[in-house]
Amino acid sequence: MRAGKAAPRAKPRSSLRLHAAIVAVMAGLAASTVAADTLAQPKDNTLEREAANYIRYREDVAAIEAMPFTNAEVTREAHRRLAAHDPEKIASGWVAYAALVASDQPEFAKSLEKEISKKPNRRKGELGGVDGLMSHAAQDPDYLRNLPGADKAVRAVLAMTVQDGARITELGEAFKTQAYAMQKTSWGKKKISPSQKRISEAATFGASRGAPPAPHFAYASNDGVLAPSLASANEEWAADWGEGAGQGKMTEKNAEVIVDRILILAARYSTDSLNPKIVKAYATNTKSERCLSMAKLTLDQCIAATRTPYEEAFCLGEHGLKDVATCTGWVAGAGAS
Repeated sequence: MRAGKAAPRAKPRSSLRLHAAIVAVMAGLAASTVAADTLAQPKDNTLEREAANYIRYREDVAAIEAMPFTNAEVTREAHRRLAAHDPEKIASGWVAYAALVASDQPEFAKSLEKEISKKPNRRKGELGGVDGLMSHAAQDPDYLRNLPGADKAVRAVLAMTVQDGARITELGEAFKTQAYAMQKTSWGKKKISPSQKRISEAATFGASRGAPPAPHFAYASNDGVLAPSLASANEEWAADWGEGAGQGKMTEKNAEVIVDRILILAARYSTDSLNPKIVKAYATNTKSERCLSMAKLTLDQCIAATRTPYEEAFCLGEHGLKDVATCTGWVAGAGAS
């Protein structure tokens, strides 16, 4: 053998095992870090995507508010936006958004934390954790509403409902007022395109928009309970988007049914136990949907009879805005019908 550099010595097996163990620990720490970072992300964002349908209506209201009544395009743009909404999506979107408002209330979240921390009681045949919470809610429709903090969650929903309605109604009244003022302008009385063409344009505009995007929340999580932190998204997602016009009150029995659905969705959202089937089953409000369908039909009929921008303004104020506020506001005793 020729003299030369000695071959490297093999590492002892114990060193290899130690090295492997260190790698495994580091990998575990990395995985734990990722899990911690994503802990506050819901497994399913169906509720947010459903709520986005209602928030898009809010966004359109805000966009219309910002348009000055200086030419005929203001009523054309308002018509395209307001007529583009599907009644079923507004109704279900409102329920979904109300559930997010409820789940964002700290006192209700604290109560849910306490409930899911309970252990199963085999002797009594009671489940524990999230399963126990949902089992109680399934057996007793009033169960969630009677939890500590649930009253504040309900009040937050009712306040949001009344305040949203106030802002939407105020814009509706502004449109009706402008309808009279526009009669004194040349552009307000000028003939516009045939009504059926305008109705078709609005339908095409709605179809071309696609589904609204899901929001980006700074989620908070505490002891297995998730909160969306609504104020962390853009202003149209804020619970105080409305005009601060009171707190609202449930004045009919059917309102309690809707509120119970909202609380079930909120509890499932907070405990990250939602899926699309549950959202579809509970994010429903038949009375609002029927009311909104009638409002849309009436708006189309009203627009069909218009020939000028000032006539359009009246139709939009009454049926595209005020009627919608009534159709969602009944749950909180606003414009009940």
